[in-house]
Amino acid sequence: MAGPYNFESQKVSARNLVLSANKQAAAGTAVASADMLRRQKFDGSAVFELKQTRYSDKNLSGKGTEFATQGLLTAWETSGGFKGDLDDYMAGWILAFLMGKDVVTGLGPYVHAITFDETTTQACMTSIYAADTNDVLWTLIDMGVVDVTITIPARGPITFEVNFVGTGHYTSGAIVSLPGPPASYTYLLGSDCVFSIGPNGATVAKIGRHMSTTIKLSTGAVNHTAPGLGLYGAFIRTGLRKVSFQTTIAATSADDVFTLLRNNTLQEVNWTTTSGTSILALDMPNVYLKTTKLGTSGNMVVWQIAADETSILNVGGAGILNATVTNSQATAYLVGA
Repeated sequence: MAGPYNFESQKVSARNLVLSANKQAAAGTAVASADMLRRQKFDGSAVFELKQTRYSDKNLSGKGTEFATQGLLTAWETSGGFKGDLDDYMAGWILAFLMGKDVVTGLGPYVHAITFDETTTQACMTSIYAADTNDVLWTLIDMGVVDVTITIPARGPITFEVNFVGTGHYTSGAIVSLPGPPASYTYLLGSDCVFSIGPNGATVAKIGRHMSTTIKLSTGAVNHTAPGLGLYGAFIRTGLRKVSFQTTIAATSADDVFTLLRNNTLQEVNWTTTSGTSILALDMPNVYLKTTKLGTSGNMVVWQIAADETSILNVGGAGILNATVTNSQATAYLVGA
């Protein structure tokens, strides 16, 4: 077979992802290109998809064949996600878009107090620009966070994985100006994280014993569809939100873990990571441990403690999770644009 067979392959390292601190001012309307300012590092295996829902007559009789003879496009939907190492900007970004409320104070560094917004069922929607290949450049519109996983290791950066769902709306082509990457990223390190547990307002740090933590947050977000909307959704609607964690700590000679489960003792748990002037603080004020599973790490006995939305409580309006991120982002996340 005659050649040539060479082609211009596409490098994973050449892909780009651009975010905005702003949420969309309205559903179906992209964040302005001028506000798409954050060129984010990410794992190059990330995938954003444009998916079809289709109808066919495959299961109907009377068409003279067992196979489909007619098919119709009935809906478009967008989805996807990415993962990477957690820097201080991204810590505020993913938590704000998942939880829905951000109040910023300070003169630099800036402190972002992020909490769950229970006043609305509409997710905070944003636009995400993806440059997947030289010729596949698109902006996904109406993207809402479905879930986030934060993993705190003993060494190295804290990692994250975030997933989205959209209404199917997008625009093709490059944004007006591709921003340059930040001069540097301030990573939040697992070695800087202090895990504490104890009575509300009197937690005790477990430095030296804390081995690792995984925190999972979910919004239950879905693409809201209804008759009259054509092939696209109207907006992203939140469902029943969930919070859970699993933390491993080394056992010691005096039991201070199993007794909490046996006695059904209400505790406060928090994780505070201070890397230079950047801080990520995650606090759950009222928690019943749901499991305290015994395990091993080499020749060391460890406890794997865990709780979820059935045992992490909002008592007296204190919230189930309160997040504070200190970084260089001067304005609040989630401003409409």
